Amino acid sequence: MERKERIRKAEELVLERVEYLLETTEAPDFVECVGKIGGDTVTYRVYNDGSVYER
Repeated sequence: MERKERIRKAEELVLERVEYLLETTEAPDFVECVGKIGGDTVTYRVYNDGSVYER
């Protein structure tokens, strides 16, 4: 999957859970997205297989 497309899909998945994104970081096995929800800062990792985990 192309790099930009991989990041876009990960951000779309995380935006379903947060109000807005602060930062996105790409790693070989996952894309990590930091966002805000209800005043809290949360971090999610979206792995290459499509699974999403809160960190």
